[in-house]
Amino acid sequence: MSLLFFDYDGVLVDSLETEAKYFVNACHQVGIAQINSAEDMSKLSSGNFYQGMIDMGISEEKIDAAMEIYSRKDSDPQYRLDTFPQMPELLQTLSLHYPLYIVTSNISNSVRKVLAENHITGVREVIGADVETSKVKKFNRIMEQYPGERTVFVSDTKGDMIESKEVGIDLRLAVTWGWQDPWTVASGNPDFLFDCPQDLWAWFRGFMTAEGKI
Repeated sequence: MSLLFFDYDGVLVDSLETEAKYFVNACHQVGIAQINSAEDMSKLSSGNFYQGMIDMGISEEKIDAAMEIYSRKDSDPQYRLDTFPQMPELLQTLSLHYPLYIVTSNISNSVRKVLAENHITGVREVIGADVETSKVKKFNRIMEQYPGERTVFVSDTKGDMIESKEVGIDLRLAVTWGWQDPWTVASGNPDFLFDCPQDLWAWFRGFMTAEGKI
C-alpha cells in the first residue's frame, strides 16, 4: 500500500487570484503592508508560506490576526473556486484505493466544502494552516500512522517540493498549472513534472496497475 498526499491550491482548484484577493485584504486590515498581490503570494510559496511571512518581518500576532479574517471568506457569497478538469475524479478514484490526505496552506473547512461540492468523499483528512502551518510537521504526523509505507505527494510549488523532500517523501510529483511557473516549480527538483491533468492521470494509472489496483 502507498500513502498519498495532495496539495489543494493550484492542484485541485484554480485559486491564486481569488485567494490573493481575500488574503491581501485580510493582511491590509491588520496592518501587513508587505503582501499586496497574487505575485507576492506566489513568491511566498517558494518556501514555507508562513515562515516566509515571518522572514519578511511580519509578527506572528499579525499573521494570526490576518488568518482569522481570511478564514471568514466562506461567508462571502461571491467566494467561489473552479476545479481543474479531471482532478476531482482523480482524487476520488485514488481515495478508493489508497489512504489520501490533503496537506494545504488554505483553511481546512474551505477545502472540505469544495470536496463536498465536487463529490470527493474518500479523503481521510484535510490538514490546513488552521491546524498547523508547517507542512513538515503535517507530513510527519500522518506518516507516523503508516510506518514503512511508500509515500507520494502532488503539489504545484517549489516550497512544497522542498518541505516534502525534508521529510523523505518517496515520490514528489509537481504540476505546472498552479501557483508558480514551470521553471520555479522545477527548481524544487521534483521526481516528476506534469503539464496537464491528463498526464498526471496517466501516471497514476500506471502506478495503480503496477500495484495491482486496476
